[in-house]
Amino acid sequence: MPMNDTMNQKEKLMAFAYVFLLFISITTICCLLIFYYNSDFQVFSQKDFAITKMERIKEYQDVQGRMYPIVDSLYSKINKYNPAVNAMYEENEIKLMINELNNVHNKYSWDTRYKVFLHMSEFYNMWFIDKKNLWSKKENSTKFKKDMEECQMKSPDRR
Repeated sequence: MPMNDTMNQKEKLMAFAYVFLLFISITTICCLLIFYYNSDFQVFSQKDFAITKMERIKEYQDVQGRMYPIVDSLYSKINKYNPAVNAMYEENEIKLMINELNNVHNKYSWDTRYKVFLHMSEFYNMWFIDKKNLWSKKENSTKFKKDMEECQMKSPDRR
């Protein structure tokens, strides 16, 4: 006699329920392992991450667009700056523009892309200070040469 004939209807139903519950539990465990622990299938979080990243890129491009005229005018102001003309308003305006670049970096210091604004502010500040120092040293050199010529003209030639 085959085994199926010896099982009654209740035993068949219990065996089916047992196999069905086993199948559902194993399927659930496998799905959790595949979809929950595998980050490649976390579509929604990746989508949110991509959207956030695109928004940050757009914000960075907007900041770049706003800062471009400041950087351009800062370059031309430092290039045309003449320390011989004692114009404090020009010097203060240059310092203000340099601080604006530095403030952009400070505002977004958590994002490394904004470090370029810090580097630009440091570069322009060094260029500005070097330009003033160079002018001062040239003026001192010219003054010393002039004083030396005056001393040579006043003192008798001793040979």
